[in-house]
Parts: sequence; C-alpha cells; structure tokens
Amino acid sequence: MTLAFAAWPKYLFRVKYFVASLTFVLFYFGVPSSISDADNLAFGNTEVKFVKSVENLLNENSNIESLKIIDSAMSQFVRQQGVVGASVGIVKDGQLVYAKGFGHTDQESQQLVHPYHMFRIGSISKLITAVAIMKLKEEGKLTLEDKVFGEGGILTSRLYQEIEDERAYEIKVKHLLDHTAGWSKRTYGDPMFIPIKIAKEMSVPAPATLDDIIKFILSKPIPYRPGTYYDYSNFGYCLLGKIIEELSGMPYEEYVRKDILYPLGITGMRLAKNRVEERIENEVAYYDFSPNNLRPSIYDTGEEVPTTYSFNIEALAAAGGWLATSSDLLKFLVAIDGFKNTPDILANESLLAMVHPEQGGRPFGWRGVTADGTWWRTGTLAGTSAILKRLDNGISWVVLTNTSNRKSDYFNGRINYTMSRTLPYVKEWPAHDLFALSYY
Repeated sequence: MTLAFAAWPKYLFRVKYFVASLTFVLFYFGVPSSISDADNLAFGNTEVKFVKSVENLLNENSNIESLKIIDSAMSQFVRQQGVVGASVGIVKDGQLVYAKGFGHTDQESQQLVHPYHMFRIGSISKLITAVAIMKLKEEGKLTLEDKVFGEGGILTSRLYQEIEDERAYEIKVKHLLDHTAGWSKRTYGDPMFIPIKIAKEMSVPAPATLDDIIKFILSKPIPYRPGTYYDYSNFGYCLLGKIIEELSGMPYEEYVRKDILYPLGITGMRLAKNRVEERIENEVAYYDFSPNNLRPSIYDTGEEVPTTYSFNIEALAAAGGWLATSSDLLKFLVAIDGFKNTPDILANESLLAMVHPEQGGRPFGWRGVTADGTWWRTGTLAGTSAILKRLDNGISWVVLTNTSNRKSDYFNGRINYTMSRTLPYVKEWPAHDLFALSYY
C-alpha cells in the first residue's frame, strides 16, 4: 500500500524551528508554575530543566458521548485483567482526540490515573533510539553500513579493544538496528538482566554498569555471523545508545531530549531510575502479579525486592529505559508516522527505511509492520505493558499499564484485542486537539 508521505514547504519547517526554539528558551530560563529545581540535570556545562508532565490534561477532557464505548471497553479490561492503572491515548489525523486514565497510580493512595501520569514504556524506547540513529544518518554522521568496532569503526575507545571473536568486527550499524548482530540469548541469557552475575564475573561492584556488560559480552564468542541470524537483542540497542553518544558528543539522554523531543514540544520525558524511592513526581507505581515476584536486589545486598525494581533500568536506557505519558508518545509518533497532516522529524526516505529495510530485513525500532500499513511497537518489563500502534487509516493509539503478569504476550494481546475490536465502533470523532493542553 502506498504511504501518504508529503514534501513539506520550507516555511513550515522554519515556523516549527522557531516555535521549538522559543519553547526551549522559555523553559530553559524557567517557568515557576511548572518547573522544580530539584528536577534539573546537568549535562556537561549545560543544565537541562525537566518540565513535569502537564496537569491540565485531565480525564474530563475526553468525556465525550461518542467515545464512551472506549471508556467502557477499557474499564472492563482493567477490571477483568487485574490492572492497577492504565493510560490510553488516541490520535486521529494528527490530532489527539482521546486521552484518559483508568484505575489507580498505586494501590496505597488510590489516586486516579490521569493522562499526565508517567509510565515506564519498556522497549518502545527502542523506537526512540532508532529515530535518533536515523537523524544522525541524515546529519551525515553515520551510514547504516558503518562498522561498529575496529579500524574505521565508530566505537574505538579502550572499552572496545579487548574483543574475543573477530566476527565482531563485521558488525554494522544496521545489524544492531534489526537484531542481527550475531549475539544470542541462548548462550547466557539476556545480558541486560543478569547484573549480579556479570558483576561477579567481572569482579566489579553490583549492579554491573553498561560498560561492564559491554566488556563481558565482547570477551565472549559470537554465536552467529553478523547479518545472518535474527535474535532480539536489548544489548544491541544499548550499543546504539553508545554510538549516539560518540557521534553527537552528548550523553544519550541529552541528545534525544535536545534534538528529538524538545523540537516536538516534548519536555517531560526522561530516563527511569533503578530504586523505588527514585520515582519522579507523577510517575506511577509498578506491579507484577506473577508467582514468585521477588528477586535479589541488583545491589547485591542480600535482600529481596519486587521484580519491578530487580533489574538495572539505568543500564537499559536506550533499549528500554524511558518514562513517558501517553500523550508524549503520541506526539512523538505523529512526527514519524509518514502522514501528510503533520510534518515529520525525519525525511521520507528515513521513515521508509525504518519500516521497509532493504533486502527484506526487519524494521528498525518498530516491532512489526504489516502489509495493510499497520506499524506497531510493544514494551514489556516487570510491572510494565505498553503498546503503540499506527494504523493506515490515520488513527494511532497507545496503551500504557503499570501492571504485568507471567503471561506478558497474552496480556499485550488482550490490550490489542480490546482496542482493535472497539475503535471501529466509534461513529463520530471529536474535532478538538488535546495536544493543545499537553504542551508544556
């Protein structure tokens, strides 16, 4: 099916650039009603102010008669599946037409979820990382054929010198993007989720940092020749985060925020932290209702902690570490959806390369692409289930939950089923655009 891409007049990009620049200046110098100094981060010599998720986008804004069928379906889903809290957003033709929370942010306070609450988004983070890589490509800083390691490669510092398997020198950027770099979870499991084991083998303090994990992986044989075998790899996307840092000269989070998110008016998204006490304001609590949902602390203290805080999400950053609201994600999506009603942050060529790579490869960042023009991405962690879906009819949607169970694939399938069977019954969509309420 032909995608509805459009060549946008130059003046639109100039206007967009002016608005983005003005937004950055306003928030950089402070807006007392919405910025807390405690939320600031220092990146090199630059202080970046985080703006809290806006609190004037409320459930009441989506109390519309024609959309009550969505309210009913999601309320039933939350109740039947034992979900503590969920956030739902729907875009139609580039406009945010529905944004509503269901259930509670946590079981203790029983605070109702609203669209401004932030959730971990798991592997939807990979889509953000892939977009950042494609933007660097457009800036002429890399090609998809560039080697990652070795002479002429991108990552050549001391961290990447002790490589056991020479086939690692064949790994290209595109192999990291489409999960064909040659690593396999069959050898020692997913290295991003065994921080204590790696810390002990490397004789470093727990939890193992990303640098520790890189040293560990590069000291092992590669099961498959790069480019020949697909094996989903969180580690590969963490390396893409390192490539972004190397070529941009900025920490991964800073580059994504400044060059991808800020120009879109998204100023609240950030990377999550490991400890429960480090939850930010308006971030939900997470619940894993699987049996045996306690694990040893990644800090090797001997205590057991909930599985929702039993992994190093800080190391997982580029592969699964972002926090977002549902409106954040949809604002990001409409900038990469290829539809002509809003300008995209990437060129048409880049967007097409992500969903239809050359030689029949798998999508970059997206989890799947179907023949009818559906693009989708899931994110699953202990306590997190997230789905982002772009349909060819101009409708896109996201569902974020703060709950998971042992049947995560089934759980995500139920979310998809609930939305897919409900949306066709909406007979009239509102003309409003709630993005106007979600700008920070």
